[in-house]
Amino acid sequence: MSLANQTVVVLGGSSGIGLATATAACAEGAHVIITGRSPERLAVAAATFDAEIRTVVLDVNDEPGTAALFADLSDVDHVFITAGALVLDAQLAPASDALRPALDTRFWGALFAAKYAAGKIRAGGSITFMSGTAGMRPLPGASVGSASCGAVDALARALALDLAPVRVNSIAPGYVDTSLLDGLLGDQRDAVLAEAAARLPAKRIGRPQEIADGVMFMMKNEYVTGITLVIDGGGLLV
Repeated sequence: MSLANQTVVVLGGSSGIGLATATAACAEGAHVIITGRSPERLAVAAATFDAEIRTVVLDVNDEPGTAALFADLSDVDHVFITAGALVLDAQLAPASDALRPALDTRFWGALFAAKYAAGKIRAGGSITFMSGTAGMRPLPGASVGSASCGAVDALARALALDLAPVRVNSIAPGYVDTSLLDGLLGDQRDAVLAEAAARLPAKRIGRPQEIADGVMFMMKNEYVTGITLVIDGGGLLV
């Protein structure tokens, strides 16, 4: 149960949970490939690794680009896709086009990754999607984003059957301290997170490395498929 000399592709690996997972895989001796939309952010991320990794500029919504990425690889062991978008949509007031990224990025990005990676994955390999606890306990004012989490969880379970023996799982984080919250919460970030932490049984917000631990577990344990692993500090209990 080691990732040594295995090929791990992290789509959305230039920051946050994706970067933490790529770092953990690299520390175990995996050959790591990370993707992201920004060449600059990828370069900064690559500089944090102790070993050489490969970076690829890619928007997960780009189906031909995703197809080309996996066509260029002879074999893959594990794929993790982190990309997602949360759009505020109270009472579905925004224009429909403004709501699409909340579903498109998470769901279609996951579908494209699975579609083009599955045929390259070696025995014992896996695909892991990232959803969120909003798929189980919807966020008020973010109905489409909440629905996207549920859709990805359902997709993982279905593909665990359709793509077997390739293993397919999803991971559902609760509040995690990443840059995604900066743009979403703005100046209210610290206050919102402090209030959330006070409600959680864990009494604090999660760290990217803690979610990465869960992803690593699903990559390495060859008897795990078709599950949604919740890591939320007990958030669903309260």
